[in-house]
Parts: sequence; C-alpha cells; structure tokens
Amino acid sequence: MRARASKDGLTLRVIAGSNNVLLAMDLEESKRKGCLGFTIERTDVDTGARRWLPNMLRFDVDPLDAADIAQAAIPAVEADPKPVPAAKKAAKKRGAAKNAPPRAPDQDAPMVSTARAPLQKFRWGDYTVDPGKSYRYRVVPRYDPAAKIVQDGKEAERRREFDTIQGGVTVEVKTENNHGHDASVFFNRGAAASRAYNSRYGDNDPARIPDALWWLSRGLEEALIGFIGQAVDSSYAVHAAIYEFQKPKLLEALTRAAGRGVDVKVAYHARQKSKQGKPDPADKTAARNRAAIAAAGITFAKPRDADPQGAIMHNKFVVLLKKGANGSMQPIAVWTGSTNWTDGAIYGQLNLGHASYNVKIATAYNDYFQSLYNNDSARDIKKHTQFLTPVPKDRDSIPHGVTPIFSPQSKLEMIDLYAELCRTGKIVMVSAPFVLHPKILATFKKTPKGTLRFLMADKGSSFGKAGAVKLLEHDAANQVSVATTLSSALHDFQGRLLEHEESFHHSGVHIHSKIIAIDPFGQDPILVTGSANFSNNSTKTNDENSLIIRGDTAVMDIYITEFMRMFEHYWFRAHVEGKTKGGKKKKSVEARIAGLKKDDSWTDPYYTSGSREETDRLAFAGLAT
Repeated sequence: MRARASKDGLTLRVIAGSNNVLLAMDLEESKRKGCLGFTIERTDVDTGARRWLPNMLRFDVDPLDAADIAQAAIPAVEADPKPVPAAKKAAKKRGAAKNAPPRAPDQDAPMVSTARAPLQKFRWGDYTVDPGKSYRYRVVPRYDPAAKIVQDGKEAERRREFDTIQGGVTVEVKTENNHGHDASVFFNRGAAASRAYNSRYGDNDPARIPDALWWLSRGLEEALIGFIGQAVDSSYAVHAAIYEFQKPKLLEALTRAAGRGVDVKVAYHARQKSKQGKPDPADKTAARNRAAIAAAGITFAKPRDADPQGAIMHNKFVVLLKKGANGSMQPIAVWTGSTNWTDGAIYGQLNLGHASYNVKIATAYNDYFQSLYNNDSARDIKKHTQFLTPVPKDRDSIPHGVTPIFSPQSKLEMIDLYAELCRTGKIVMVSAPFVLHPKILATFKKTPKGTLRFLMADKGSSFGKAGAVKLLEHDAANQVSVATTLSSALHDFQGRLLEHEESFHHSGVHIHSKIIAIDPFGQDPILVTGSANFSNNSTKTNDENSLIIRGDTAVMDIYITEFMRMFEHYWFRAHVEGKTKGGKKKKSVEARIAGLKKDDSWTDPYYTSGSREETDRLAFAGLAT
C-alpha cells in the first residue's frame, strides 16, 4: 500500500510491504533552512502502542551513557547447554572466551530514538511491522539547536511521552497481507538481520535455540509447508521440481501429503558434473538428494539426469492441482522463487517464496514439470519452452499481469529483454547472487541523467573482474551494496550451513534472491523474480523458471521494501568498513555513531541540481518516478 500527505512544506510518502515499511520525506526549499533532521513516531492502530523509530547515529553532544548501554544489553537466552562442535570451534577462532557473557557484533552500537537523534536522511525503513496490520506514522522536522533536541528527546523517552514533540505530517497505511492469494510473497531474514538477532537472542548459536530458527525463517518455510498442506486428500495432486531436495521437514510435508492420498510427484536434480573425465567430488548435490530421499523413505521422486551433466535442474517450484468436474487434475496454483530445500536456504541465505493462484500460470508450470519429470532431452525441452513461454520481444510487449519464462532456451532473448529493462528504467533495483551477463552489466556503465540504480550482489565479482564495483560507482546513478558479514554466532552458524552443507554452486553465498525491479514507484512497475540467475548458463543450459510481473503495485511493494531492507543493511556495513565510495573505516563505537550534523548542511547534497541524492529524494517521495 502507498499513501502520501503534505503539510507546512513537508511531504511524507509511506510504502508498506508485508514486513517492512519505507518512509520518504521531502521539504520545500524554504523549509530546509535550520532543519536538523526528522523525528519519526509510529502508532500501532490496532493496539494504540506508540514508539519512536530508532537511529544509529547521534549528535556529539549526546555521548554514550550508562542508560544507553543498559538499554542495549544483550539478553540472556535459554539454549541447549551442549554447544555444536563446529560452533565451539568457530567461536574460539573469533576470540570468544570460554563462558563469556553474550556480546553484540563489533558494529552494533546502542541505538537511540529519533526523538533525540533526528534522522538526517530523506528516507528511512521500519523493518519491525507485521503483515495485514494498520500503522500510523508521524514525521516531525526538527529546528531547535542540537542540545535542545537531545534534552527534549531524552525527556520524551524517559517519560514515554509523544505529544510533547508536536507538529509534523501523519500518514496511515495497512501492510500487505501475504497470507492471502493476492500477494503471497515470503522472504526470510538473511544474514543482514544480525543486529535484530542479537537484541533478541544474544550472541548465541541459533542451532541451540529452536525459536531462533523459526525467527530466521520468518514464515518462509512455514508458508511452503502450508502451500503443500492445501492438498488435503485424494482430490489433490502436488508436482514439485526441486534442485536441492534435502530438508527433512519439507520432505516430510510431501510424505504426509502422500499419506493423505494426495498424488505426489517430484523431479529432483540428479546430474553429476565431471572433472577430467571423472565425477567431480565437489559436486555432491545429487548424492545428497538421493541420501535425503532414502532417509525419508520417498518413492514418488524421479531423477532429472538427462545430459548435459554440467547443467543443473535449478528449479524450486511446486504445482498444486485439484480434481475438476471432468475427473482430471487441474493446476490451480504454483509456488516458486529462489528457495532450495535445505537448512542453508531457509536460515542462511536471503531467499524468497512466491505463490501465484493464477490458473493459467499454474498450468504452464505443470506442462513444464511434465518435461522435467519425463527427463526430456535438452533439445526437446528447448523446443517445449520456446513454445510454452515465448519471451516478449521488448518492454512494450510485456503484458500486464504475470508472464512465466522457462529455460533452457536456444537463444539469449531473455537476457536481451532484461538488458533493455535495465537500460530503459528510470529506477532499477537488481539482486544478483552470481555474475551478471555482460549485456546487463553494460547498461550500468553509462546511465542517463536523472536515473537511479541500486545493485545488490553477494560478491563484487558479480559485477565483473576485480575493481568492478569501484568502476560502477564512478557513475553517479549507481549505488552498489555487497554482502558484508559481521563476526558473531549468527554468522558462524550461517557460515557452517553455506560453506559445508550447500552445493558447491552455493558455497558461501549469502544473497541468493534473483530480482530485477523496474520503475517500482510508478503505477506500471515491472518485476522479474524466480530461480534463474541473470546469466548465460541460466538461460541456455540449466532448467530454470522466472516470472515477469507487470502492473502489480502490491506485490512490488513487498519486493522493494524487502530489497531496501537488505540493501541498506549491507551498504551501511560496507560503508563503515570503508568498502564503499566515500566510506571510511572507523574503529571506535563513538566514532561510528557521532555522525549527526549540528546545522542544516546535511541537506545540501539533496538539493544540489542533478545530484544522485536529489534524484533519490524526489523518486522515493513520489515526485519523480
């Protein structure tokens, strides 16, 4: 949902996804003089609970004190007293003392409220909301001297009073309900959630805390199990094509369905990559899939092992079918996305699941499934995908609604389309786990004036050779965010999952979502999502699927609020480590947090004609789409 209001020269625009909200502010030129930032209040409309949104930075006249440190204390959490051996080894490696009290990662300085530390940016994110709920946001520009703002803010915090800081603009929104059929999209938390994790569970290994695993899943695993659970009896069928088919709880969901009489069929990746004429020992995916299938006692799964052996059956989709009036099974919904069926995919990497209840789309997926289940040759399946899901010729040819695209394909038409989208979009957001195709990369090397590019990748190498990130950042339109992890028990846990238990393709990968969002703030946004990476192999070699969704602002709002949650977390981490343009590593906590200006000079870049900051301010506020 999107809403906007203006008053006394201040404009507030709020974009609500399901678990996140973006707030964008704009001040008339005359109103920025003397402004030291924005104080933001949130009210839960259902309960009446009010709170100030937090800030990571503060004025230098507001140093850390005992109250701040006590408020940020890491909680004690009951956990399995027997540590995981690998976790014990990892903790020792990063210097955690035996029986030491829980601690936060190095960059987790105590946060304070925007009542005393106003936000000196024109946009912010609230990542603590729940789906399908109403929230009211009030944004107040602050014009008092810094010392007075700190004094008044501390007093408001201490008394838990909100009306003492008056004025501003108020907007009410309702978050998207991702448990319905219209916007059924689920993201897990990913590695960027370490601050929130530590404030909830301390610096403890998630493997020892069952509730922590639920928290990291954030409804992703539960939604997938729930999707399968819709098949309640023999009048249903479930057809699944899964690359990494290993997580016991998810396999159990299928065996339970089969036990209810549901017709369950699975095509799983079973190809074996070779090295010097012999099976590559690093490629363990097929063997792990077979072992998991055997352990679960599954008899309804068939291997997808047709040549070429170097290709991967990279899909992660499930088709739900129901018996129709004529007695035959009819596809009624499909679950797809980037999530493999492993612990690493649910609790480690950034991943998503997306359910579509469009019968036409589900039917196309089921037709594609039949080719995979029948183990068709690469030649035959390419002919089938070309007929089943022809690629739109250009941006104008993309129909409104949902368009599926399946791989492998004979040509690079899909890449050509994505490159055109990135070239013609005024605002572009890309999440890429692996190397982007050169045709797509080329669109970021010289961008039109007045455009924005947010590029998020697992590693800098996704953008090319060494130094590619710095080259991209030379273009003012580009802002690059690369996965940057912190030293913590959560990082150690996710590292074990991703470095040792994932396929060799996914080893160490923290960002695994595949997203292209084009002009997301307008009324005609275009979204690309699915299992396919934006590469040559994903287009011409591997078994893959993608969805192109045009004109659905509710779905887009979920994606872009999740994208910006991850982008901003990773960018900030990289910035304070000196890994971004203009970033400088600051060693002490005090040096990292005392960043607020005591005058209005912080606003200057946002009002410099033609600057990236100006374009950003206008775009997020909805004044330029």
